[in-house]
Formats: sequence, C-alpha cells, structure tokens
Amino acid sequence: MMKSGEVAQIYDKWFVQPIPPKNISLNLPMGDTLKQLLQAPNDKPLEAYSL
Repeated sequence: MMKSGEVAQIYDKWFVQPIPPKNISLNLPMGDTLKQLLQAPNDKPLEAYSL
C-alpha cells in the first residue's frame, strides 16, 4: 500500500478532503517525514527522526 500510493490517497481522503456528513475538512496535509517514510520504509525507532 505504501509504495503504490494507496496510503497517500487514504490519508488525503481523511485528513485533507472534506469528511461527510458535515463536509468538514481537517486540512492536515501529510508532513515531509511521513512522505519520506512512505517512499523508503524502514524499522528505525521514532527517536531516530527529528520531528
């Protein structure tokens, strides 16, 4: 799912696009760290990233 871009589509659906039934948008675009992890998954602990 990560390499195919499906995760990015799901993220966009729930965190950027309006959510029914009230069509309210959270407007939380994907951060750079998450984008990098989706491109190159690894098993590093969270502490290895400067958030």
